[in-house]
Amino acid sequence: MASTEAISEEIKMSTRASYTVNYNSSSHFSVITQMWGSTWPKVLPYCIFNVGLMALLIWLDEKFGKTFVIELSTQGHSFMTLVVSFLLVSRVTIGLGRYTEARDGLGVMYREQRELVQNMVIFSDHCLDRAAKEWRQEVGYRGMILLQVVMAVIDYPTTKIPAWNISELTGDEEEYVRKSTFALSAQARRWAHGLRSEWEETMRVPIHLAYLLRKSIHSQSKRLRTPMSAANESRLLGSVDSFMSGYYRIRKFLTTPVPFPLVQMSRTFVFLYIFTVPFVLLQDKSSNVAHYATVFVMTYGFMGLEIVAIELDDPFGDDENDFDNDAMAKTAFEDTYITMADIDGVEWVDNLRVRMQNRDRMEQVETEQSWLLSKIV
Repeated sequence: MASTEAISEEIKMSTRASYTVNYNSSSHFSVITQMWGSTWPKVLPYCIFNVGLMALLIWLDEKFGKTFVIELSTQGHSFMTLVVSFLLVSRVTIGLGRYTEARDGLGVMYREQRELVQNMVIFSDHCLDRAAKEWRQEVGYRGMILLQVVMAVIDYPTTKIPAWNISELTGDEEEYVRKSTFALSAQARRWAHGLRSEWEETMRVPIHLAYLLRKSIHSQSKRLRTPMSAANESRLLGSVDSFMSGYYRIRKFLTTPVPFPLVQMSRTFVFLYIFTVPFVLLQDKSSNVAHYATVFVMTYGFMGLEIVAIELDDPFGDDENDFDNDAMAKTAFEDTYITMADIDGVEWVDNLRVRMQNRDRMEQVETEQSWLLSKIV
């Protein structure tokens, strides 16, 4: 009982609900001063450098006059402000759109994994023999491993681990993936039209596993004592179709970055604009402190927006503002276990849980009693 209360208290204290940066939007002070996920650590060096440049120009101007200092036109700089603002707004808008699209694609896959398992259990609940349990175990595993390899595809730029090397991929599924991967199979390479990178090969793994999952679903007509109707089978296959639609959206996101000319133009204009502000302010007769403050604020604003655009371009990985996509996938797995335990029992789900954890422990399946005892102790 004490253990259960401790776990409940830990859950209450958790702030992982959004699986990204949490903040209290109703508190102005909290939003402004929060450092977790803030752009301050990345923007501050630019601000300090530009303020230092302003101080150097003021010192040169006071010591040597106009001999070593170049003054820029305030009018030309004002026109440049419009161009920089337009480019920055375009960059952030495009980045935010891509960010939302990526999250939508993830949401579709998480949803369809849950829908597939729940519908599978409901449509086959009239079959409780061993063959039916093995079929549900296979469909459940292939659905989860499909989601897990998609997470491996998403994380590949950070981890550099190809999808066929993740520990959860085992058995016939691993054998089929390796046999179908051009980088690993001489038989598959004979049909290749060209040399593919490891990341391109990794992106194919979910396609191979989706094929296996569809085969497993269709095999119900031979493996269930009383096969489900064609409409119900079509419903399950439809979940796979929707899942793959979400995956192809993620794949499009990963393979189609923001057009380089726009990024180059935006970055170039921002740097030219920001680091010429001190030269323009030399003509102003305000105090030096006002110059420093103006340079600091303008650098923070424009460079901050550029860094925000960079963050939006890549919402996956291990950065504070990135999606914790793997943790979100694990919640879908947990929902799968709960649903399947309702029809097949704890020991069958324990076997599935172990298989999704580590290939070296597939033979080590705990009984219901030992599992409960370990949690209480």
